[in-house]
Amino acid sequence: MFDPTDRDLFNEQRQRFDWSLLKNGNVYRYDHAFQLDSACTRLADLGYLVHRIDADPWTSVEDMHTAFAETMSFPSYYGRNLDALNDVLSDVAGFDYGSDPASSGTVLAIAGYDTLAEMDRRTAGAVLDIFAVQARLAALYAHPMLCLVESTVTDYPAVGGRPVSFGSVWDVEPDPPAPFQDGDLVENVLQIYADEAGADKYVAELHQVLADTLTVLGRWQILDPALASEHTAAFHAEHRQEPPPPGTRLWEIFIGLRGTGDHTILGDQLVHVLSDAGLHFDQLISRFYPAGTEDRAHALRNYPDLDNPDDR
Repeated sequence: MFDPTDRDLFNEQRQRFDWSLLKNGNVYRYDHAFQLDSACTRLADLGYLVHRIDADPWTSVEDMHTAFAETMSFPSYYGRNLDALNDVLSDVAGFDYGSDPASSGTVLAIAGYDTLAEMDRRTAGAVLDIFAVQARLAALYAHPMLCLVESTVTDYPAVGGRPVSFGSVWDVEPDPPAPFQDGDLVENVLQIYADEAGADKYVAELHQVLADTLTVLGRWQILDPALASEHTAAFHAEHRQEPPPPGTRLWEIFIGLRGTGDHTILGDQLVHVLSDAGLHFDQLISRFYPAGTEDRAHALRNYPDLDNPDDR
């Protein structure tokens, strides 16, 4: 639990994910399964006992009671109705079953909760209210309890006197796949501040640093550094947090690639590889030119090593 008597410790505890939820209630909803699962992962990492249930297969309220009983080890005499659910959740609150006093708390996470809401909206709301009431009892036992549901329903009635709010989201869902094939052209542009000699040296080091990463994917070519246009340089300098280093100008280094992979993943790889090698840059711009487009044909003219006349 949280200890306000130790101010330093308490300040650290208030930065935790569970605090961001428990300070405002015990029942939360998430729009997507990724958000629900990332919340569960964070709570499990903090030592919570997480019961995750998938409601998508449910075809009746009886299925819900069966899932609850199996997941939280309800006793055989569980009556499979809302009054009985209220009774057994009070036992969960008191660590009789479905919970562990050695854990940080107990989480009931239900994916696909809209399945129940569409079947029986009253029951869907009542279940959340029952959990909220028993979670308040659990707080008297120093037992944090949370109910997290994946649901797009925004008008559940208040539970335990509080609205069902959208839960804290600390993780960003990964970008969708962005595959490329050999007929496509992937271009990454590095913008750096350097003098002319520094820009040439940077490109020479790029060839060595990126060779392994790019060769695995296909054919690649790094162009000689080129000064950015006056407009680009002025815009970049205006929006930079600090003035450009004295004696430097803004250079652009173009990296072309034809092969097979995912250009979103490639961008992340370039950032990590360059960072590990100590090759700093101000900005990385990624561009994708699909096969058969005029933009690709035009861009390929800059990369003679990648331009095959047969596939124009």
